[in-house]
Amino acid sequence: MEYLNCEDIMIGGWVMNTYNQKPEQVREIRECMVMLDYNDLYDYDEIEPIPLTPEILEKNGFVLKEEEVGAYGVNIAPYYTRNDVPFEVFCDGEPFAIWFKDPVNIAFVHQLQHALRLCGIKKEEIVL
Repeated sequence: MEYLNCEDIMIGGWVMNTYNQKPEQVREIRECMVMLDYNDLYDYDEIEPIPLTPEILEKNGFVLKEEEVGAYGVNIAPYYTRNDVPFEVFCDGEPFAIWFKDPVNIAFVHQLQHALRLCGIKKEEIVL
């Protein structure tokens, strides 16, 4: 079980509410509590990250590329791409890796949201 803290999350980020076992969005961040949907306050130990899955990537417009060949005829690891983002999400192991100039490991939905925001993508709703 991995708990989050205020440095991990952002307004609009998706987290799992362990109290009701439902995914909810962060509405407000306070020093010791987080406000989720429906204006309820929770301690940081009552929320968890939502694991990133291939299904979540596909529901959010990413397309799997599997059969590509790189330099010297070597197969490239399967990856997800989306036309409006300048990165690929590689899925050859756990966690996933976002490839900018160097790979950055991601394992949770809120981390994908951070990457999209850094690229200027203002997609409000992530489909779970």
